Amino acid sequence: MHRATLVFILLFHFWIVPPALAQDRLPLTELSLESMRAFRGAAVNWQIAGEVFSDPVQRWSLEAKPGTGVLVNLVTEDANDNLFTTWEHGDIELELDFMMPQGSNSGIYLQGRYEVQLLDSWGVQHPRYSDCGGIYERWDDSRPEGQRGFEGHPPRFNASRAPGLWQHYKIIFHAPRFDADGNKIANARFARVEHNGVVIHENVEVTGPTRAAGFDDEQPMGPLMIQGDHGPVAFRNIRYKRYIPDRVALDSLDYRFYEGGFEDIPDLTGIFPSSEGRVAGLTGNVGTNPDTFLVTFDGTLQVPSAGVHRFTFALDWITGDPHFQDKHIGGGQLTIGGQTALVHDGKLREASGDITLDVGTHPFTLTFFKNRRWHAPTVALYVEGPDTPLHTLNAPGSLPEPSPIGAILVEPEHEPVILRSFIDHRGTKRTHTVSVGEPDGIHYSFDLNQAGLLHVWKGPFLDATPMWHSRGQDQLAVPQGSVVTLSGQSPLAFLDEADAPWPDSVDHAAPYRFLGYDLDEHGRPVFRYILGDVAVEDRLDPGEEARLLTRHLTLRAEQAPASLWLRMASGTTIREIAEAGTRRLADRTYLIDGPTYYIHVDDVGDAQPVIRTTEDGQELLVPVRFEDGEAKLSYSVIW
Repeated sequence: MHRATLVFILLFHFWIVPPALAQDRLPLTELSLESMRAFRGAAVNWQIAGEVFSDPVQRWSLEAKPGTGVLVNLVTEDANDNLFTTWEHGDIELELDFMMPQGSNSGIYLQGRYEVQLLDSWGVQHPRYSDCGGIYERWDDSRPEGQRGFEGHPPRFNASRAPGLWQHYKIIFHAPRFDADGNKIANARFARVEHNGVVIHENVEVTGPTRAAGFDDEQPMGPLMIQGDHGPVAFRNIRYKRYIPDRVALDSLDYRFYEGGFEDIPDLTGIFPSSEGRVAGLTGNVGTNPDTFLVTFDGTLQVPSAGVHRFTFALDWITGDPHFQDKHIGGGQLTIGGQTALVHDGKLREASGDITLDVGTHPFTLTFFKNRRWHAPTVALYVEGPDTPLHTLNAPGSLPEPSPIGAILVEPEHEPVILRSFIDHRGTKRTHTVSVGEPDGIHYSFDLNQAGLLHVWKGPFLDATPMWHSRGQDQLAVPQGSVVTLSGQSPLAFLDEADAPWPDSVDHAAPYRFLGYDLDEHGRPVFRYILGDVAVEDRLDPGEEARLLTRHLTLRAEQAPASLWLRMASGTTIREIAEAGTRRLADRTYLIDGPTYYIHVDDVGDAQPVIRTTEDGQELLVPVRFEDGEAKLSYSVIW
């Protein structure tokens, strides 16, 4: 019996997925790393590089190679300055990749004042404010001993990856607010911080600059600062969007309501509306017939900043219900200043469009129709501008209040948990999978049809809400931690030639039959399957205090096949650490995809691993050697 904790958390289930969650966003501005021009007075410890490599067992190991695209701090005793951007910001959305060498320390200071910590915190079980992802403490020398540090905020859990791997931050920060006399009326606030795709902070206020800030005061604006005096660090893909306080707004909004069953938007010249009038804001509830109608809104749009604006229009009654497939149950069109901003063709719930607008007032017309009974006429219009965050143009109260549902989170308690479900893998629903969770926080999902690893992750285990709430239509379980996605293909295949392509599925390589799994003495599954004439036992064990996952394969065959290979990784790039830099971690340790994770070859007998190039990238393979009818192989995924 596998024991697990089911955690129920009240979440708000929205009637419509906001575009922010649908990833339909205007692109952020990319900070150029072709040179140091984006930074002011940069010291010699900062430089631009093309690639960086770090030996994860060597303290402060960071080697830079010539090129562009990577910002590197190679700190020394004589060169250890912080780095400031030439531009300043108030509210900002910031994303970046960073690499922490073993034992290193740095920080990102919003407005040069409020720090999100960067630290090699790999494997820390109980993170503090000073660990990676923490919002650093404030400091006051006038306070009593032991109380001088205060207001530090640890991350919800440690999402850190191994030293030398690329990691990712996404930070949404709101600057402090000041009145006309310069008095602060609202504290700075970290609205949201994500580390490697996991939310670690939400709505955390900071009452003043954190320790070691570049400035002691607080201001509406300030530069981004990167700490440079505590250790080497590297950055890439730095992107941002700075926001102004003003929003896009609607004004002087009139409506005309036409009752009847419309299947498109006709020429309304000479057609008299059933009702008309002025409304305080955009809403779908303006007529007497909520089932079949067309409505047009005319008004003005106030635009505070010039540039490309993205509008997203959603019709709630378009749900994907198969009974209404190929039927014209809704659609719409938005024009601004006589230009078409978007057309909603009624096929999906949402439609988006971009339009370039100048600062000022623009004529606004939105027309849409509904041709479906028994469903509320709820609509939503969102806008995002070059300096304005995503927000709705709906009238207050025109969107339904969100209804809370109980999120069903599965957490291992005292022993491993095995959960059958569907799993999303790179946009494809895998239907024959198990996920295995460990009490110490290292987990994986496994495709029983392919004997393939889909995901490995650390932190919380699974959100089972999509499969257990209500009718559980999606039947998906969603990994909740810092996830690394793997190929999901079989680790074993018969290759007639050394350069033969790896098969997409095991059925293409040889007859495959899954036999089930047994539980070992720790309650972990040992998967059993047959590939051709080879019987396989396949198990995955956590190791080194949940820092890695080791895969053990035992193969048995009466007659040893000559063309069986083990593939341990596939990716865009694969490189052995011993060849990547001047230092050596250990023989047969490989950097995968940039690197995103490591593969360490633990035991493959006397066979030699091979990196081969394919149409899609590279693969790490090793031939399987049998002795007395048996072969034992093992390798570790480290992240």
